[in-house]
Amino acid sequence: MKKLSGISKLSWSLLLTGAVLAGTVLSGCGSETDYTAEIKEYQDKLESLAAENEELKAQLGATEPAETAAETGTESAPAETQVSENDGQAQVSENDGQEAAESAEQADNHLDILVFSDSIWGNCRDESGVSARVEHYLQDAGYDVTMYNAAIGGTRATLDPEDNPHQFGPASENSLPKMVSILRGDTDVELLQGKPAYEDMKAVLPIKDQLDYIIVSYGMNDFLNQVPINSSDDPWTGFGTALTKSVQNIKGICPSAQIVIASASYGSYFPIPVENMGEQALYNYASVACDVGRGEETLCMDAYNNLGIDAYNADDYLEDGIHLNEKGRNLYAQGVASCILGGTPGQISSNNLIDFE
Repeated sequence: MKKLSGISKLSWSLLLTGAVLAGTVLSGCGSETDYTAEIKEYQDKLESLAAENEELKAQLGATEPAETAAETGTESAPAETQVSENDGQAQVSENDGQEAAESAEQADNHLDILVFSDSIWGNCRDESGVSARVEHYLQDAGYDVTMYNAAIGGTRATLDPEDNPHQFGPASENSLPKMVSILRGDTDVELLQGKPAYEDMKAVLPIKDQLDYIIVSYGMNDFLNQVPINSSDDPWTGFGTALTKSVQNIKGICPSAQIVIASASYGSYFPIPVENMGEQALYNYASVACDVGRGEETLCMDAYNNLGIDAYNADDYLEDGIHLNEKGRNLYAQGVASCILGGTPGQISSNNLIDFE
C-alpha cells in the first residue's frame, strides 16, 4: 500500500473540517441559535490550515527533487560543482604532464659530445672546422648539441716508449693516454694551459657523467712517427693496443657515453718513402682503428675508405696532402654525424652519408 503524502493528509483534514462546519450550519437551520462566533472560529482554523498547506507544499516542492535524485542514483547540484572541480584538477594535471613531456623531450634531444683527436679536429676551430660542422649537422637533425673539442694538433694515440700512462714526457704530453688520465682525474687539467683544448677539457670535467658521445680520432701522427701497429711488450706504445686500452679506460670513466672511433682519413703526401713503410702504411693504421671499433663494439667511421677521398680527387679535399680543406672538413663532418645518427655499435658505418642539405 502506498503511503499518503503530506499534502494528501492535509487535504483530508481540510475536507473533514469543512464537512463538520457544513454539518453544524445545516443542523442549526431549523432554530434561531446564533452560530456566528463558531463560524468565525472555524473560518480562522480553515485559513490557518490553508496557510499550513501552502507552507507544506513549498517544503515538499524543495525536497522532492533531491529525494527523486537519491532514488534514481543521480547526484544533486553539489556533485556538479565537484565535477567542475575535478575537471579543473584534470586540466591542471594534463598541463603538468605536457610540461613534463616537453621537458623530457628537450632533455632527450640534448647531446654533450667530447672529442679527443689531433689536428683534423684541433687546427680549425671556427665555423668551418669539423667540430662546428658536426654540431651544425646534428642540429639540422633536431638535436641541441654542446661540443667539447679537446683535440690537439700533432698528438698520437700512443705513448713514447720511455713514458708511461702516469708520467708524460715531451713526446707524449698531449697523447690520448694523457687526455684519458685527465678525464679520469689522475692528471691535473691545468697541465693543458696554453693549449686550445684547455678550456673545453676543463669545462667537460664536471659533467663527464652526462656525456652522450666521446669521439676518438687518431692515427695520422702515429703513422708519421712510424709507431708499431701493435705492441705486446708495452701496449701503450703500439697503435692498436694503446687505442684499445684507452677506449676501455674511457668506458670505465664514462659508462653511459657511446664511443665513436674515427680512423685517419686519406692522405696523399708523406715525408716517409713508401718503400720504407712496409705494413705501417697509413691505411693499415686506419684498418686497425676500425678493428678496435668492432672489437670494443663502439660506433666507427672508416674515414680512409668510406668518405670517397682517393688519389684521383685528393686535391679537391686536402690542403697539403694531409690536412683537410674546408670541403674536406665538411665531408668528414657529414660522415661523423651520419655515424652518430645511423651507426650500429660494433659495425663500420657505411659510405652512404645522410643528406643534410
